[in-house]
Amino acid sequence: MISRKTFLKSVAGAVAVTGLGGGMAAAAPPRRLRGGVAYDTGVLHAVGDPLSRVRWSKGQLEREINVIAGELRCPSITAFGTEIGRLAETTSTALRRGMEVYVQPRLYDHPQDQVLEHLAESARQAERLRHGDDVKFVAGCEHLLFTPGIVPGETYLERIANMGTIPPEEWPKIMDRLAGFLARAAEVARRNFSGRITYASIGGAEPVDWNLFDIVGIDYYPYFATDAEYTKDLAHYRKWNKPVVVLEFGSCTFTGAARAGGMGWDIVDYEQIPPRIKPGYVRNEREQADHLARLLRVFGTAGIRGAHVYTFIAPNLPHHPARPEYDYDMASYGLVKTLRERHEDENSPYRFERKQSFAALARHNRGQAGIFTEPAQETGQ
Repeated sequence: MISRKTFLKSVAGAVAVTGLGGGMAAAAPPRRLRGGVAYDTGVLHAVGDPLSRVRWSKGQLEREINVIAGELRCPSITAFGTEIGRLAETTSTALRRGMEVYVQPRLYDHPQDQVLEHLAESARQAERLRHGDDVKFVAGCEHLLFTPGIVPGETYLERIANMGTIPPEEWPKIMDRLAGFLARAAEVARRNFSGRITYASIGGAEPVDWNLFDIVGIDYYPYFATDAEYTKDLAHYRKWNKPVVVLEFGSCTFTGAARAGGMGWDIVDYEQIPPRIKPGYVRNEREQADHLARLLRVFGTAGIRGAHVYTFIAPNLPHHPARPEYDYDMASYGLVKTLRERHEDENSPYRFERKQSFAALARHNRGQAGIFTEPAQETGQ
Protein backbone atom coordinates (compact mmCIF):
# COMPACT_ATOMS: atom_id res chain seq x y z
CA MET A 1 0.00 0.00 0.00
CA ILE A 2 1.27 3.47 -0.87
CA SER A 3 2.25 5.60 2.11
CA ARG A 4 0.51 8.89 2.77
CA LYS A 5 3.86 10.66 2.31
CA THR A 6 4.26 9.15 -1.16
CA PHE A 7 0.65 9.93 -2.01
CA LEU A 8 0.95 13.59 -1.07
CA LYS A 9 4.28 13.91 -2.88
CA SER A 10 2.68 12.41 -6.00
CA VAL A 11 0.00 15.07 -6.22
CA ALA A 12 1.95 18.06 -4.91
CA GLY A 13 3.05 19.12 -8.38
CA ALA A 14 -0.48 18.88 -9.71
CA VAL A 15 -1.77 21.10 -6.92
CA ALA A 16 0.80 23.72 -7.85
CA VAL A 17 -0.11 23.52 -11.55
CA THR A 18 -3.78 24.23 -10.89
CA GLY A 19 -3.07 27.36 -8.86
CA LEU A 20 -5.85 26.42 -6.44
CA GLY A 21 -3.74 25.19 -3.56
CA GLY A 22 -1.37 28.05 -2.82
CA GLY A 23 -1.61 31.39 -1.13
CA MET A 24 -2.12 32.27 2.50
CA ALA A 25 -4.60 34.39 4.38
CA ALA A 26 -4.03 36.71 7.28
CA ALA A 27 -4.00 35.07 10.68
CA ALA A 28 -7.46 34.31 12.01
CA PRO A 29 -8.34 35.24 15.58
CA PRO A 30 -8.18 32.31 18.02
CA ARG A 31 -11.52 31.03 19.25
CA ARG A 32 -12.92 28.51 21.68
CA LEU A 33 -13.58 25.43 19.57
CA ARG A 34 -15.66 22.52 20.80
CA GLY A 35 -14.96 19.34 18.91
CA GLY A 36 -17.59 17.34 17.06
CA VAL A 37 -17.40 13.79 15.77
CA ALA A 38 -17.77 11.94 12.50
CA TYR A 39 -20.45 9.28 12.78
CA ASP A 40 -20.42 6.19 10.56
CA THR A 41 -23.92 5.08 9.57
CA GLY A 42 -22.57 2.26 7.41
CA VAL A 43 -20.38 2.53 4.30
CA LEU A 44 -20.31 0.08 1.42
CA HIS A 45 -16.57 -0.26 0.87
CA ALA A 46 -16.83 -2.86 -1.90
CA VAL A 47 -19.69 -4.21 -3.97
CA GLY A 48 -20.86 -7.46 -2.40
CA ASP A 49 -19.41 -6.67 1.03
CA PRO A 50 -21.57 -5.82 4.05
CA LEU A 51 -21.81 -2.23 5.21
CA SER A 52 -19.18 -1.10 7.70
CA ARG A 53 -21.98 -1.20 10.28
CA VAL A 54 -23.80 -4.51 9.89
CA ARG A 55 -25.99 -4.13 12.97
CA TRP A 56 -28.30 -1.13 13.03
CA SER A 57 -31.26 -0.21 15.20
CA LYS A 58 -33.09 2.89 16.34
CA GLY A 59 -32.28 2.17 19.97
CA GLN A 60 -28.58 1.76 19.27
CA LEU A 61 -28.51 4.98 17.24
CA GLU A 62 -30.27 6.96 19.96
CA ARG A 63 -27.96 5.65 22.70
CA GLU A 64 -24.86 6.60 20.74
CA ILE A 65 -26.14 10.04 19.73
CA ASN A 66 -27.10 10.69 23.36
CA VAL A 67 -23.53 9.90 24.42
CA ILE A 68 -22.14 12.22 21.73
CA ALA A 69 -24.45 15.10 22.67
CA GLY A 70 -24.47 14.50 26.42
CA GLU A 71 -21.16 13.10 27.62
CA LEU A 72 -18.99 14.53 24.85
CA ARG A 73 -20.96 17.79 24.51
CA CYS A 74 -20.38 17.85 20.77
CA PRO A 75 -21.97 20.78 18.93
CA SER A 76 -22.08 18.97 15.59
CA ILE A 77 -21.57 15.69 13.78
CA THR A 78 -20.58 14.64 10.30
CA ALA A 79 -23.03 11.84 9.49
CA PHE A 80 -21.58 9.74 6.66
CA GLY A 81 -22.68 6.56 4.97
CA THR A 82 -24.16 4.83 1.95
CA GLU A 83 -27.77 4.12 2.92
CA ILE A 84 -29.78 7.32 2.57
CA GLY A 85 -32.40 6.16 5.05
CA ARG A 86 -29.78 5.73 7.77
CA LEU A 87 -28.36 9.18 7.02
CA ALA A 88 -31.83 10.71 7.40
CA GLU A 89 -32.51 8.80 10.63
CA THR A 90 -29.19 9.89 12.11
CA THR A 91 -29.75 13.49 11.07
CA SER A 92 -33.18 13.59 12.70
CA THR A 93 -31.86 12.05 15.91
CA ALA A 94 -28.93 14.47 16.15
CA LEU A 95 -31.13 17.49 15.43
CA ARG A 96 -33.42 16.51 18.28
CA ARG A 97 -30.38 16.65 20.57
CA GLY A 98 -29.58 20.17 19.39
CA MET A 99 -26.57 19.38 17.21
CA GLU A 100 -25.73 20.67 13.76
CA VAL A 101 -25.36 17.97 11.12
CA TYR A 102 -23.11 17.76 8.08
CA VAL A 103 -24.80 15.15 5.87
CA GLN A 104 -22.20 13.28 3.81
CA PRO A 105 -23.32 10.53 1.41
CA ARG A 106 -20.67 8.04 0.30
CA LEU A 107 -20.96 5.74 -2.69
CA TYR A 108 -17.60 4.25 -3.60
CA ASP A 109 -16.56 2.69 -6.91
CA HIS A 110 -19.83 3.30 -8.76
CA PRO A 111 -20.18 5.03 -12.14
CA GLN A 112 -20.13 8.80 -11.87
CA ASP A 113 -23.76 9.21 -12.93
CA GLN A 114 -24.84 6.83 -10.14
CA VAL A 115 -22.72 8.74 -7.63
CA LEU A 116 -24.44 11.97 -8.68
CA GLU A 117 -27.90 10.38 -8.47
CA HIS A 118 -27.04 9.20 -4.96
CA LEU A 119 -25.91 12.73 -4.07
CA ALA A 120 -29.13 14.19 -5.45
CA GLU A 121 -31.43 11.92 -3.43
CA SER A 122 -29.34 12.44 -0.30
CA ALA A 123 -29.55 16.20 -0.78
CA ARG A 124 -33.33 16.05 -1.16
CA GLN A 125 -33.63 14.09 2.07
CA ALA A 126 -31.34 16.53 3.88
CA GLU A 127 -33.37 19.49 2.61
CA ARG A 128 -36.57 17.99 4.05
CA LEU A 129 -34.92 17.87 7.48
CA ARG A 130 -33.24 21.28 7.39
CA HIS A 131 -34.51 24.20 9.47
CA GLY A 132 -32.43 27.28 8.81
CA ASP A 133 -28.73 26.48 9.03
CA ASP A 134 -28.86 23.37 11.24
CA VAL A 135 -28.11 21.00 8.34
CA LYS A 136 -25.27 21.37 5.86
CA PHE A 137 -24.78 19.14 2.85
CA VAL A 138 -21.43 17.59 1.94
CA ALA A 139 -21.22 16.86 -1.79
CA GLY A 140 -19.24 13.67 -1.36
CA CYS A 141 -15.92 12.58 0.08
CA GLU A 142 -12.46 12.49 -1.51
CA HIS A 143 -13.73 11.93 -5.05
CA LEU A 144 -10.14 11.82 -6.29
CA LEU A 145 -9.88 8.38 -4.67
CA PHE A 146 -13.41 7.07 -4.25
CA THR A 147 -15.04 7.97 -7.58
CA PRO A 148 -13.94 6.13 -10.75
CA GLY A 149 -12.93 7.94 -13.91
CA ILE A 150 -10.57 10.46 -12.33
CA VAL A 151 -7.51 8.42 -11.31
CA PRO A 152 -6.76 5.11 -13.11
CA GLY A 153 -8.03 2.03 -11.28
CA GLU A 154 -11.29 0.12 -10.96
CA THR A 155 -11.44 0.29 -7.15
CA TYR A 156 -10.32 2.91 -4.68
CA LEU A 157 -7.65 0.54 -3.37
CA GLU A 158 -6.26 0.22 -6.90
CA ARG A 159 -6.38 3.99 -7.35
CA ILE A 160 -4.51 4.57 -4.08
CA ALA A 161 -1.89 2.00 -5.14
CA ASN A 162 -1.55 3.67 -8.56
CA MET A 163 -0.84 7.12 -7.14
CA GLY A 164 2.90 6.64 -6.93
CA THR A 165 3.19 5.36 -10.51
CA ILE A 166 1.39 8.14 -12.39
CA PRO A 167 3.77 10.19 -14.59
CA PRO A 168 3.95 13.91 -13.70
CA GLU A 169 2.61 14.94 -17.11
CA GLU A 170 -0.63 13.04 -16.42
CA TRP A 171 -1.53 14.92 -13.24
CA PRO A 172 -2.91 18.08 -14.91
CA LYS A 173 -5.35 15.88 -16.86
CA ILE A 174 -6.36 14.11 -13.65
CA MET A 175 -6.96 17.42 -11.90
CA ASP A 176 -9.04 18.64 -14.84
CA ARG A 177 -11.21 15.53 -14.51
CA LEU A 178 -11.53 16.11 -10.77
CA ALA A 179 -12.50 19.75 -11.29
CA GLY A 180 -15.13 18.77 -13.83
CA PHE A 181 -16.69 16.20 -11.53
CA LEU A 182 -16.67 18.55 -8.52
CA ALA A 183 -18.47 21.18 -10.59
CA ARG A 184 -21.15 18.62 -11.45
CA ALA A 185 -21.41 17.51 -7.81
CA ALA A 186 -21.79 21.10 -6.60
CA GLU A 187 -24.47 21.78 -9.21
CA VAL A 188 -26.42 18.67 -8.13
CA ALA A 189 -26.16 19.72 -4.49
CA ARG A 190 -27.35 23.27 -5.21
CA ARG A 191 -30.28 22.04 -7.28
CA ASN A 192 -31.57 19.78 -4.50
CA PHE A 193 -30.48 21.49 -1.28
CA SER A 194 -31.11 25.12 -0.35
CA GLY A 195 -28.80 25.33 2.65
CA ARG A 196 -25.03 25.69 2.74
CA ILE A 197 -22.90 23.10 0.98
CA THR A 198 -19.31 21.91 1.24
CA TYR A 199 -17.10 19.04 0.12
CA ALA A 200 -14.85 16.64 2.07
CA SER A 201 -11.53 17.21 0.32
CA ILE A 202 -8.25 15.43 1.00
CA GLY A 203 -6.26 17.96 2.97
CA GLY A 204 -3.16 18.99 1.04
CA ALA A 205 -3.90 16.75 -1.94
CA GLU A 206 -7.08 17.85 -3.71
CA PRO A 207 -7.05 21.28 -5.32
CA VAL A 208 -10.64 22.52 -5.08
CA ASP A 209 -12.24 25.65 -6.49
CA TRP A 210 -13.97 26.65 -3.27
CA ASN A 211 -15.97 29.30 -5.13
CA LEU A 212 -18.31 26.37 -5.87
CA PHE A 213 -19.05 25.86 -2.17
CA ASP A 214 -20.07 27.88 0.89
CA ILE A 215 -17.71 26.19 3.36
CA VAL A 216 -14.15 24.95 2.88
CA GLY A 217 -14.23 21.32 4.00
CA ILE A 218 -11.14 19.20 4.66
CA ASP A 219 -10.26 15.72 5.83
CA TYR A 220 -7.10 16.61 7.72
CA TYR A 221 -4.45 13.98 8.49
CA PRO A 222 -0.97 15.53 8.10
CA TYR A 223 1.55 15.30 10.90
CA PHE A 224 3.83 18.17 11.91
CA ALA A 225 6.31 18.31 14.75
CA THR A 226 5.26 21.78 15.92
CA ASP A 227 2.00 23.64 16.40
CA ALA A 228 3.40 26.51 14.33
CA GLU A 229 3.74 24.21 11.31
CA TYR A 230 0.11 23.14 11.65
CA THR A 231 -1.01 26.76 11.93
CA LYS A 232 0.94 27.71 8.81
CA ASP A 233 -0.49 24.78 6.87
CA LEU A 234 -4.07 25.57 7.88
CA ALA A 235 -3.69 29.21 6.84
CA HIS A 236 -3.77 28.13 3.17
CA TYR A 237 -7.44 27.20 3.48
CA ARG A 238 -8.48 30.66 4.66
CA LYS A 239 -7.46 32.45 1.47
CA TRP A 240 -11.00 31.88 0.15
CA ASN A 241 -12.46 34.04 2.94
CA LYS A 242 -14.95 31.33 3.78
CA PRO A 243 -15.52 29.30 6.96
CA VAL A 244 -13.12 26.36 7.23
CA VAL A 245 -14.48 23.15 8.75
CA VAL A 246 -12.46 20.01 9.38
CA LEU A 247 -14.87 17.21 8.50
CA GLU A 248 -12.44 14.50 9.60
CA PHE A 249 -9.27 14.32 11.65
CA GLY A 250 -7.90 11.73 14.00
CA SER A 251 -5.52 8.94 14.77
CA CYS A 252 -5.58 5.19 15.09
CA THR A 253 -4.68 3.48 18.35
CA PHE A 254 -1.07 2.31 18.18
CA THR A 255 2.37 3.76 18.75
CA GLY A 256 3.23 5.80 15.66
CA ALA A 257 -0.40 6.23 14.57
CA ALA A 258 -0.33 10.03 14.75
CA ARG A 259 2.45 10.14 12.17
CA ALA A 260 0.69 7.52 10.01
CA GLY A 261 -2.36 9.80 9.82
CA GLY A 262 -4.86 8.80 7.17
CA MET A 263 -3.01 5.57 6.36
CA GLY A 264 -3.04 4.28 9.94
CA TRP A 265 -5.71 1.73 9.06
CA ASP A 266 -3.20 -0.17 6.90
CA ILE A 267 -1.75 -2.28 9.74
CA VAL A 268 -4.10 -5.24 9.26
CA ASP A 269 -2.96 -8.15 7.09
CA TYR A 270 -6.17 -9.18 5.36
CA GLU A 271 -4.38 -11.92 3.42
CA GLN A 272 -4.36 -13.97 6.62
CA ILE A 273 -7.42 -15.98 7.69
CA PRO A 274 -8.52 -14.63 10.05
CA PRO A 275 -6.87 -11.24 9.45
CA ARG A 276 -4.06 -10.30 11.83
CA ILE A 277 -2.37 -7.12 12.97
CA LYS A 278 0.97 -6.91 11.20
CA PRO A 279 4.02 -7.55 13.41
CA GLY A 280 5.62 -4.69 15.31
CA TYR A 281 2.55 -2.63 16.23
CA VAL A 282 1.73 -1.90 19.88
CA ARG A 283 -1.59 -0.63 21.20
CA ASN A 284 -1.36 2.95 22.48
CA GLU A 285 -4.53 4.75 23.52
CA ARG A 286 -2.62 7.64 25.06
CA GLU A 287 -0.97 8.62 21.77
CA GLN A 288 -4.38 8.79 20.10
CA ALA A 289 -5.78 10.90 22.95
CA ASP A 290 -2.83 13.29 23.03
CA HIS A 291 -2.95 13.80 19.25
CA LEU A 292 -6.66 14.66 19.28
CA ALA A 293 -6.24 17.08 22.17
CA ARG A 294 -3.31 18.76 20.46
CA LEU A 295 -5.13 19.25 17.16
CA LEU A 296 -8.26 20.60 18.82
CA ARG A 297 -6.08 23.21 20.49
CA VAL A 298 -4.35 24.01 17.19
CA PHE A 299 -7.63 24.29 15.30
CA GLY A 300 -8.94 26.81 17.81
CA THR A 301 -5.77 28.89 17.54
CA ALA A 302 -5.95 28.76 13.73
CA GLY A 303 -9.53 30.04 13.60
CA ILE A 304 -11.07 26.83 12.27
CA ARG A 305 -14.88 27.06 12.44
CA GLY A 306 -15.54 23.40 13.32
CA ALA A 307 -13.72 20.08 13.63
CA HIS A 308 -14.95 16.49 13.75
CA VAL A 309 -13.01 13.60 15.22
CA TYR A 310 -13.00 10.56 12.98
CA THR A 311 -14.76 8.53 14.26
CA PHE A 312 -17.07 7.82 17.19
CA ILE A 313 -17.27 4.05 16.74
CA ALA A 314 -15.99 1.39 14.32
CA PRO A 315 -17.89 -1.85 14.97
CA ASN A 316 -16.16 -3.51 12.02
CA LEU A 317 -12.83 -3.27 13.90
CA PRO A 318 -13.46 -4.95 17.27
CA HIS A 319 -11.06 -4.92 20.20
CA HIS A 320 -9.60 -8.18 21.52
CA PRO A 321 -8.27 -7.67 25.07
CA ALA A 322 -6.40 -10.99 25.23
CA ARG A 323 -5.00 -11.44 21.69
CA PRO A 324 -3.12 -8.37 20.40
CA GLU A 325 -2.75 -9.93 16.96
CA TYR A 326 -6.55 -9.83 16.64
CA ASP A 327 -7.02 -6.42 18.27
CA TYR A 328 -8.40 -4.75 15.16
CA ASP A 329 -9.28 -1.66 17.20
CA MET A 330 -5.60 -0.74 16.92
CA ALA A 331 -6.42 0.07 13.27
CA SER A 332 -9.52 2.02 14.29
CA TYR A 333 -9.86 5.78 14.64
CA GLY A 334 -12.75 5.28 17.06
CA LEU A 335 -13.24 7.12 20.33
CA VAL A 336 -14.72 3.92 21.71
CA LYS A 337 -13.67 0.31 21.25
CA THR A 338 -16.19 -2.39 20.45
CA LEU A 339 -16.15 -5.81 22.10
CA ARG A 340 -18.18 -8.45 20.32
CA GLU A 341 -19.78 -11.41 22.02
CA ARG A 342 -18.33 -13.46 19.14
CA HIS A 343 -15.16 -11.74 18.00
CA GLU A 344 -15.05 -13.06 14.42
CA ASP A 345 -18.78 -12.66 13.73
CA GLU A 346 -19.46 -9.27 12.14
CA ASN A 347 -23.16 -9.65 12.98
CA SER A 348 -22.47 -10.37 16.66
CA PRO A 349 -23.98 -8.19 19.39
CA TYR A 350 -21.37 -5.94 20.95
CA ARG A 351 -20.81 -3.41 23.69
CA PHE A 352 -18.42 -0.51 23.68
CA GLU A 353 -15.90 0.91 26.09
CA ARG A 354 -14.69 4.48 26.13
CA LYS A 355 -11.05 4.96 25.19
CA GLN A 356 -8.63 7.58 26.49
CA SER A 357 -9.38 9.64 23.38
CA PHE A 358 -13.05 9.78 24.43
CA ALA A 359 -11.99 11.26 27.76
CA ALA A 360 -9.68 13.72 26.00
CA LEU A 361 -12.48 15.05 23.78
CA ALA A 362 -14.88 15.26 26.72
CA ARG A 363 -12.32 17.21 28.77
CA HIS A 364 -11.65 19.58 25.90
CA ASN A 365 -15.33 20.27 25.33
CA ARG A 366 -15.81 20.95 29.05
CA GLY A 367 -12.93 23.42 28.96
CA GLN A 368 -10.75 21.16 31.12
CA ALA A 369 -8.03 20.33 28.63
CA GLY A 370 -5.32 20.12 31.27
CA ILE A 371 -7.13 17.66 33.54
CA PHE A 372 -6.65 13.94 32.94
CA THR A 373 -9.14 11.40 34.25
CA GLU A 374 -9.51 7.80 33.21
CA PRO A 375 -12.50 7.17 30.93
CA ALA A 376 -15.55 5.26 32.08
CA GLN A 377 -15.08 1.61 31.28
CA GLU A 378 -18.09 0.47 29.32
CA THR A 379 -21.69 0.76 28.31
CA GLY A 380 -24.06 -1.92 27.12
CA GLN A 381 -25.14 -2.29 23.50
